[in-house]
Amino acid sequence: MEYTDDNEINDEIEIPRLTNGDDREKRCMGTLKDIPDTRKSMGKQYKEFFLGSVSTGYFIKYEMLVTLFSGMPGALGYALRKTFFPSLLKKCGKGVIFGQHITLRHPQKIEVGDNVLFEDNTVLDAKGDDNEGIQIGSNVVINRNSIISCTGGDIEIGDFSNIGPNNIIISESIVKIGKYVFTGGQTYMIAGGNHTFDRREIPIRFQQSISKGGIIMDDDIWIGASVTILDGVRIGKGAIIGSNTLVQKRIRPYTINIGVPSQVVKKRD
Repeated sequence: MEYTDDNEINDEIEIPRLTNGDDREKRCMGTLKDIPDTRKSMGKQYKEFFLGSVSTGYFIKYEMLVTLFSGMPGALGYALRKTFFPSLLKKCGKGVIFGQHITLRHPQKIEVGDNVLFEDNTVLDAKGDDNEGIQIGSNVVINRNSIISCTGGDIEIGDFSNIGPNNIIISESIVKIGKYVFTGGQTYMIAGGNHTFDRREIPIRFQQSISKGGIIMDDDIWIGASVTILDGVRIGKGAIIGSNTLVQKRIRPYTINIGVPSQVVKKRD
């Protein structure tokens, strides 16, 4: 990228007016989908953002259950959410526990196995126009304040995995977490989130979003606290990632990795 003196940049940048007839402008359309369409009513905007395309009956049921039970404290709240919240999901197994103040967005694209625990303040957001959404296996724990969010992509979490507190998992393509994977607190994973920046007249936010193939994690992996995992990474079976590590390249099976960027420090013989 060629350097330009700041004094040469004096044009005011405006958000482009996008039209369906301009192929060059179509590249930017994908990143605008989360901006509310003010031509629609507030109720329709709300339903599309939180629920997607659902029937009026489902919308009313969702509003009633979330309003009545989401913030209800104590054992009664847990019991009522365990009884009624599964009916909001595409598929939900037995023994699933929903913590207080859990957020469910596009829940008809969320599938959950048996004996799953969602602790308080968990966010499950499966939004996307043509994605599969979120699939969570059996005997999984999603710890408090964690955000599992699709932005047009898919997220899969295998059996017996444990997602630590305050984790953020975002997918514009695919995040696939195997079985027996556990992560420390503050772990951040993003599949996608990269933008082209070749046009100076358009803010980077509105330029094309690109992906390097998502994040694939095999079975039996230990991720330490405050690890960042970037798009295009595969982590092999039995690997260990130390705390505060930046993972931006492939991790070999049965290796111990630390550093910014990650480096192999030992093999698990």
